[in-house]
Amino acid sequence: MSPKLPGDNQRERQQAQNKGTWLALFFVLLCVGGFIGLISLIMPDFAKLLTVFAGFCFFLSFHYFTWGHWLIAKTERMKAEEAEK
Repeated sequence: MSPKLPGDNQRERQQAQNKGTWLALFFVLLCVGGFIGLISLIMPDFAKLLTVFAGFCFFLSFHYFTWGHWLIAKTERMKAEEAEK
């Protein structure tokens, strides 16, 4: 058995909080999925609307991340050019 270190209690507390967070996230996603399924049974066109909305969100996030990656590279090049002068 290994001895207790000063930071062990804090680490165990952090791990317990992480487990609770993942469990809560799982149940929220489960409830949302069930709600979407129920709405899709009542209104069949809702699935199509949800698909279009998901595609739009994917396009926006793809644009955001690619533009951000390009902008970070450009600012790093500009900083390197300024440092050379």
